[in-house]
Amino acid sequence: MNVLGLVFSLLLILSYGFYACWDKHVASSQLRTTYVGHQKANRKLLNRYQSAVYSKLRGKATHSEDEKTSHSSTETSAPVKLEINRECAKLNLRPLIQEGKGSHPLLYELTAKLIRTFYAPLCDEKRFEYLFLDDFLAAAKSALQEDNSSPLEKLDLKEWRTLYYKMLKGTKEWDLHERVGHPALLDYVKIENQGQHICLFHAHPDLLTVLFNDKTATKLHQEIHKEGAPLLTQELIERICSETHYLACEPAMFPLLELGKPDHQEYKKTLLAKDHSTQVTLRKSVYLKN
Repeated sequence: MNVLGLVFSLLLILSYGFYACWDKHVASSQLRTTYVGHQKANRKLLNRYQSAVYSKLRGKATHSEDEKTSHSSTETSAPVKLEINRECAKLNLRPLIQEGKGSHPLLYELTAKLIRTFYAPLCDEKRFEYLFLDDFLAAAKSALQEDNSSPLEKLDLKEWRTLYYKMLKGTKEWDLHERVGHPALLDYVKIENQGQHICLFHAHPDLLTVLFNDKTATKLHQEIHKEGAPLLTQELIERICSETHYLACEPAMFPLLELGKPDHQEYKKTLLAKDHSTQVTLRKSVYLKN
């Protein structure tokens, strides 16, 4: 019996030892995989940043890879899904914060619709978008009074803190139509003294969905980015709204929009890079000198 107990004791010790070694090996392998994926994604970010800087140094108008791809698409092809909403296409909330929703009712409603469209699955409370937006504007106004350069990430929204964190963080993947995931809030809103208009030409299709509806947004994005696309005008937008039977297009919204095909010089750009083998995704905001 003593010998049998000794044998079982040795087997048990060996089993624990093997498990500890195996667990350490798995953890080390996962750490190495994550590190390698992080380095690959970081290298892609660096390459994209260097390409953006080089494009500005060449002294002639250049277009991003997404824009070249979108211009080469045909009328019947699906619109190109941009990674990030351009800085010029964000909703500038500074007038709403400083002057209140009474002075800018349409901008207030568009912002509430954006919150409802993107983040409704995160909150079950009825009309939460208006409750959240009111507290958000109040917190932002208080923060700007203390520090005019206070970033939106540092706002203290108290009972909305958890929801606001999820809105700021976003998810790696999202599909607005399938209601899967959600984008980062700061990809669609900003607080700046300049840039009061929303540039439709550089707007993400999801933002176009907020401004119009799903069907109209798809048609409009496809129309303005096809080869030989017509100039983006109010008449073109109204025609597409009519063709897609969207009757809720308000004429009062057009003063908020920047039409045509503007060539904005980006001074701030958000870059995304993903290593597909490890699913590591990095994003970084960079500033480009003029």
